[in-house]
Amino acid sequence: MLTRARKKLATYQRFYRIISSNNVPGLPRLLSNSADQDWSISKTSEMALLSLQGKYHPRNYTDFDKDLAILIYELGGGGALHALNKAPSMLPGRHTIANIRWQHRLRISVGEVTISSILENIEILFKDDIEVGEIQRVGITLSQDEIAGDGRPCYLPETDEIGGLCEHAISELDTHKVGCDLESIKAAARAVREGRVHVGKEFSVAAFSRHAESDYGAKPVLLMPTCKQGSWESSAQLLQKLIQAWKLSPYGEAKHGPLLSIASDGDGTRRAALYLICMHRKLGPDDPIYKFLSDLVGLNLYTGEGGLTMDFDYKYLFKRLCTLLCSKEGILVNDVVVNKALLAQWLERLSGHDWSDEIIHALLNPKDAQDVGRAIKLLWLIADLRDIDTSEFLPSERNTHRAISILGEMFDALLQPFINPDLSLSSQIQSLVKFAHLACALFIKHDGDFISHQLYGDLQCML
Repeated sequence: MLTRARKKLATYQRFYRIISSNNVPGLPRLLSNSADQDWSISKTSEMALLSLQGKYHPRNYTDFDKDLAILIYELGGGGALHALNKAPSMLPGRHTIANIRWQHRLRISVGEVTISSILENIEILFKDDIEVGEIQRVGITLSQDEIAGDGRPCYLPETDEIGGLCEHAISELDTHKVGCDLESIKAAARAVREGRVHVGKEFSVAAFSRHAESDYGAKPVLLMPTCKQGSWESSAQLLQKLIQAWKLSPYGEAKHGPLLSIASDGDGTRRAALYLICMHRKLGPDDPIYKFLSDLVGLNLYTGEGGLTMDFDYKYLFKRLCTLLCSKEGILVNDVVVNKALLAQWLERLSGHDWSDEIIHALLNPKDAQDVGRAIKLLWLIADLRDIDTSEFLPSERNTHRAISILGEMFDALLQPFINPDLSLSSQIQSLVKFAHLACALFIKHDGDFISHQLYGDLQCML
């Protein structure tokens, strides 16, 4: 009996050494399997060793494991999930969570975008069991942007079509249907090789968002491969189809509320389409909001049908302002060109910062032009330059500081509503109006030498 006890103790000690000195992949699930299947301690140790060698993969994932894997995939992409699948945590892989994520089988647009396909996607995402009158009707924003794709054609079994080809395929191919032979596939391949049709490396995505305290996330209703070589006319037609689909769908405007604005990232062709759709009708006395807006000097009263306005993502605008500041051309203010060479000299004068040449260089020469945090930091530091001690400045330095201070005052008015949670709604509006008038005055004085016409227009539309 003592020999048996010592042998059992040695087995337990061996198992303890395995799990304490190694990161056994999927250990919680391995122990769960051991309990459910009544393994001996010897077999449990053996399975732990096999797991360490990559020969055993416990896949009895819990709902928490699956939810965490989906969250990692959505935030970090396939690469992040693959790394955690191979790590000791051994989260479920992409193929394991594919069926769980496939809650909404959205229709991918092939060939010409039809209102019927948009209506189908609106129904999938916005239909629920609650009757129309019981849902809070709120304002809606339509957003459109591009996301990266695999850049390869595919087969869509639901509709028997070739997917993944750009919008040019509408005019270049007789059909997108595969049919019973290979002729349509050969024609598509021939068109791609000759450059008449492109394999879409990006997807144009359009989504509707509710302005509500809950269920406010953007819900995509259009997925279309694109090569981004379309015209502004085609962009305007697409936006009109989206607008009409929202109005026509019983799960759109009738149930959730009217469309108030269309948001974009500043794409050139889409900008022209937005001006056509959202700035062709001036508000008049018959409009309910006219009495509130008509006395506001300088406010643009042109909108689209139903008061529809356009919007541009403020994060993109912050980045574009910083790109301009970090260029040689810079921003002209009162005959002073504020560019990265000038800012490199003036940022060193800010107290309370641990400056070095490397830090300033990294701030003005970013490795990632899409870094929104860096863009906000640079604009905020320029605003801080207003408060430095000027008592010992030379006349030329005072002139330069005066120009930088005007720019800093403008940036402060722009940033405050987005980064200061203590501001009331009225204070936010006052700050943005202040920015709008400062930008207008400088643009009138310096025209395109201040900022480009496109950036100025986008900023004012965003406000």
